[in-house]
Amino acid sequence: MSAHDEGPDVTNPLDVVAGDRTLSERLFLLWDLGIIALVSLNLALIIFDALFAVGPLSNAFAAIWQGGHDWYESRIHDNFFAIDLAFVAIFVADVLAGWTLAIVQKRYYRWFFYPFARWYDVLGCVPVAGFRFLRVLRVISIVMRLQRLGVIDIRNWAVYKTAMVYYDIVVEEISDRVVIKVLAGAQEELQSGGQELSRKVVQDVLQPRQQRLVASASTHIENAIISAYQANREELQGYVANVVNRGVDNNAALKNLERVPMLGSFVSRALDDAISETVNNVLDEAVAGLSSSDFDNLVQNITDSVLSRLLADDIGQTSEVRDAVVEILELVKEQVAVQRWRGHFE
Repeated sequence: MSAHDEGPDVTNPLDVVAGDRTLSERLFLLWDLGIIALVSLNLALIIFDALFAVGPLSNAFAAIWQGGHDWYESRIHDNFFAIDLAFVAIFVADVLAGWTLAIVQKRYYRWFFYPFARWYDVLGCVPVAGFRFLRVLRVISIVMRLQRLGVIDIRNWAVYKTAMVYYDIVVEEISDRVVIKVLAGAQEELQSGGQELSRKVVQDVLQPRQQRLVASASTHIENAIISAYQANREELQGYVANVVNRGVDNNAALKNLERVPMLGSFVSRALDDAISETVNNVLDEAVAGLSSSDFDNLVQNITDSVLSRLLADDIGQTSEVRDAVVEILELVKEQVAVQRWRGHFE
């Protein structure tokens, strides 16, 4: 970042663009823009000179423009180190000015923290090929400062949007693989006989929520029974009628009753209808009574007993909960493996 990377905050970004700022703030802004221009020019020169040093590219340049080739070689290439030192002198002055300003403003806890916080600025001043390209970080830091001040909005730049797309792709791919690796490790531990994870699931997750799980399960059971009965009431009543008819037909006492003259068959049919109607009424009353508090307590007690036994068994043997956790982790792995970034291109 430039020497003045921590200027006063701007409350209205439009003021920056319109120039409604103090003289010092304008000078700081111009200095930042100047540093960006110098760093960009310096990096362009470094790249061009590196390409110029490649024999085939240099020969191609000479074939296209011999005069330009000779001028660049004698004026720039042969004096490249001295030219680069001129840029370095400006960058060193920028670093020293920024360090001085940071000390005056007491920006850091200790006065000597600045070169560590701006390590890329310091190393970028070293006139060695391996450090020169760190100067691009200076441009990036200044651009980010201008973004915070509202002078520019890089979020609307096509380059920024494209870069963020591929940045999200890289982050998603890396994070997905890390998550999948961790989940696979947990599955392997469970499948190899490790009981600690499943025991924690039972003791720390399921048991503290046992009453809520019981209440939820009982409610779902009641709703499922009521819904299924209402949807299949006619079929159930027909099934009950058939069962009662078969029972009456196979009952010896009722067969003897049918032999009674005149009243036998009438009484038999009346009993058949009465039994069928009674059973159907009992079913209706039973289903209607599912929402009563007594039935709620009954279902909750049964569910509580079953769940308690299941949890107690799993604490000692690690069977059902372990298998369930393994399957849940597998579903999570499948969901994590979905490449959501493809939606951007599709």
